[in-house]
Amino acid sequence: MKWTDAAEYWAFRGATGGLSCLPARWSARLCRQAGWLAGPVLGYRKEVVRSQLTAVFPERSAAEIRELTGRVYAHLGDTVAETFCTDPARLAARVTVDPGWETLDQAMSDGRGVLAVTAHLGNFELGGRILAARYPVLDVIKPMRNAVFDRYLKERREGHGISTVPMDAAGRRVLAHLRSGGLVTLLGDQDAGREGLRTNFLGLPASTWPGAARLAVRTGCRVVPVAILRTTSSDHVLHIGEPLDPAGMTTADEDIAELTARISAAVEKFIWERPEQWFWVHRRWKGAAEAKRIS
Repeated sequence: MKWTDAAEYWAFRGATGGLSCLPARWSARLCRQAGWLAGPVLGYRKEVVRSQLTAVFPERSAAEIRELTGRVYAHLGDTVAETFCTDPARLAARVTVDPGWETLDQAMSDGRGVLAVTAHLGNFELGGRILAARYPVLDVIKPMRNAVFDRYLKERREGHGISTVPMDAAGRRVLAHLRSGGLVTLLGDQDAGREGLRTNFLGLPASTWPGAARLAVRTGCRVVPVAILRTTSSDHVLHIGEPLDPAGMTTADEDIAELTARISAAVEKFIWERPEQWFWVHRRWKGAAEAKRIS
């Protein structure tokens, strides 16, 4: 363990612990101000956010991009306040499900399990908690650089009924979980570099992980796009999209590429609805040139 990991972790725990003692509106306001300080003022990945927003929204003026950039960092502050400084039960009570659980219940009913694909959008940690309160959830994660903080997040997720598995070692556990009729959650908006397939994402060429499509074809399970979006300062909506059925598809490159593109398109629809709530600090399009192209 690096001493810097421990220092970062305890600094974060100290800050969020102190904020948790304040009224919710105060902690939320302070976290928003911290987000503004980190991004627009100190410039943490500010150029990454600005350049990617400009590329995706070329019709917007420089002033509009600056305003949207500010809202991106404000959202990050809101998410920190909700996830680490707010009573979980009170937060969960303010979540509604659109259009309801019927779509996901039906997809789960055949016993093959379901792949729920989402994005770094809204308070996605809260979304996982809501799903885990209803279904057995296995979350496929990419471990964080800070090993101490990564362990802390793992313990918090387990406390909410969410089992986790690192994506590099996910194969057997994911297959077993699906075969037991469980729900596997995946993030479908991460750059995959040379290991990914070339797809469009928010209108730009990107490298996308094909793992969800391969799992769906191999097991026959449905893929359900989901996303949780903040509608006010304290209300959220968990959106359940239409299931994607891999029936009739094979492991041929063309079929996997087609299903990967369909999954990516389904997820990005939620981002278009609330672009300021997506994780723009991630360099989503950096691996496009390395991605495999399927003609």
